[in-house]
Amino acid sequence: MEAWMEEFSPQQWLTLAVGALTSWLFLSWLSRPGPQKFTVEPPAAADPSWRGEVMTTPTLRDPMDPDTIICYDPATGYLLDKIPAATASDVNEALERTREAQKAWAKTSFEQRRAVLNSLLTFVLENQENICRVGCRDTGKTMVDASLGEVITTCAKLRWTIDNGEQALADDYRNPGLMMMYKHAKVVYQPLGVVAALVSWNYPFHNTIGPVISALMSGNGIMVKCSEYVAWSSQYYLEIIRNCLKAHGHDPELVQFINGFADAGEAVVRSGVDHITFIGSPAVGKLVQRTASETLVPCVLELGGKDCAILLKDADLSQAIPVLMRGVFQNCGQNCVGIERIILAEEIYDKVVEEMDQRIAKLRQGSVLDDGDHVDCGAMTMGNQFDKLESLVEEAVSRGARLLHGGKRFHHPLHPHGQYFEPTLLVDVTPDMAIANHETFAPIMVIMKHHGPEDALRVANACSFGLGSSVFSGDKRVAEKLALKLKVGMTNVNDFGVNYLCQGLPFGGVGISGYGRFAGPEGIRGLCVPKAVTIDRIPGVKTPIPPILDYPVKSAWVSYGFVQNLIHTIYNPDFGSKIKAIGGLIKANLQK
Repeated sequence: MEAWMEEFSPQQWLTLAVGALTSWLFLSWLSRPGPQKFTVEPPAAADPSWRGEVMTTPTLRDPMDPDTIICYDPATGYLLDKIPAATASDVNEALERTREAQKAWAKTSFEQRRAVLNSLLTFVLENQENICRVGCRDTGKTMVDASLGEVITTCAKLRWTIDNGEQALADDYRNPGLMMMYKHAKVVYQPLGVVAALVSWNYPFHNTIGPVISALMSGNGIMVKCSEYVAWSSQYYLEIIRNCLKAHGHDPELVQFINGFADAGEAVVRSGVDHITFIGSPAVGKLVQRTASETLVPCVLELGGKDCAILLKDADLSQAIPVLMRGVFQNCGQNCVGIERIILAEEIYDKVVEEMDQRIAKLRQGSVLDDGDHVDCGAMTMGNQFDKLESLVEEAVSRGARLLHGGKRFHHPLHPHGQYFEPTLLVDVTPDMAIANHETFAPIMVIMKHHGPEDALRVANACSFGLGSSVFSGDKRVAEKLALKLKVGMTNVNDFGVNYLCQGLPFGGVGISGYGRFAGPEGIRGLCVPKAVTIDRIPGVKTPIPPILDYPVKSAWVSYGFVQNLIHTIYNPDFGSKIKAIGGLIKANLQK
């Protein structure tokens, strides 16, 4: 046997070992169960050939029927459906069903949870176009904006959670310290129970499915309060996740989508859920926080942004300008991490303004499902913001800003009842103008000037929002140094918004952009109770209580002296002090 083994060199043994490992990994991959296939038919209105009744005065709520959500296409005014708004009673009943379903789900293995997410990922990949069409019809966005904001982001979250979720939630062993060296110390991440997410309307598929992914992987049930602006599409998206659960033999009641108005959102917060993630405005976020504080429900608040993009004088404009155009006009500017302030070095200011002037003048608006290929920007999902947007532009112009394009609502010749705002270019904006401090959530490019890195930092940090940011420079070390001084929760060097495609990173802001994080290990662990556990490490070794400390103590001061010397023995770095303390321990133990 030994002679046979000696015939192989170390290199040959290594080759054999690598081959065996590769074969094992390949066989393991082959033996994994494939995704469960399921189908969900999209609504008829998602078909580009569909035409609906045009609402001459589109509105979400009819005063004569306040308990119904009126769903319509903001790009065309087509009536999509009328959906009953959930009541507080509906919310409470949904919570009961979810709690019951979560009891079984909490007992599932990570492998079972991954299987569900793998099937969901397969469905998303195979049904991208339907998912995007439904989102376009309900929000007025374009197909490419839907693909970038709904599908890529969801696939990224699914892929990261499938690959890393178990590791993030595995028992986390910690150093017990010298005094407790005979113990194992660890953190066990246990599901909270039923969590809730109150999400915004700008990306209805991703904003609803994203929290579901984290909740399912962490063993929770979830209630999602969908925005009333996207109640129609949310019904289709709920069927996707519920059919996926059913395909794997799990209770679909584990996931609830609540369609309703503000009172339904308040009912969710008051219902008794175990955690709340809120995505929306600072004003509403404060109300959520105040209500949740009554029962001490933990919250994560993502409250929007006024993200800046700083361009230093050596920025690569051939790369930066297309990124800035996408950062401003992606989804018609309806992005929490959309670029709302471009802060340009004075040396490149005129050149960039001229280039943006030419590009923005060519942008075309319309309904991508009705008008074909000739659409760059879709509609505004919320039709009640135009007065505010026009006022912000007018205030800036009155104080010295120059309006080069847009600045007002657009009356589309083919869709007179659609909700459009002209792609806008506003330059020479200063930090004291209202538009530099209020989130517009619109296709408005705001350009400001700086006179060097420190001045750029001053301009950027003058705003109280602090979500994402970007810094462009030919020297990435200089850019990173500047980026780290920004008062924000996230930053990118020579890019925009890619933090969220890196799903291993936490997502969230500072200031009035909120607090807490979702995404990454921090996000998924935030849906759990981080339970601290100690366990005896060495067989037969348990924590002893010395007789001198056993109740009733013989002498309070002698007992105190013993503990005092014990502390010096363990923690005092001075060797002489340790020796003296050990002597004190011996002396105390010898006392009768």
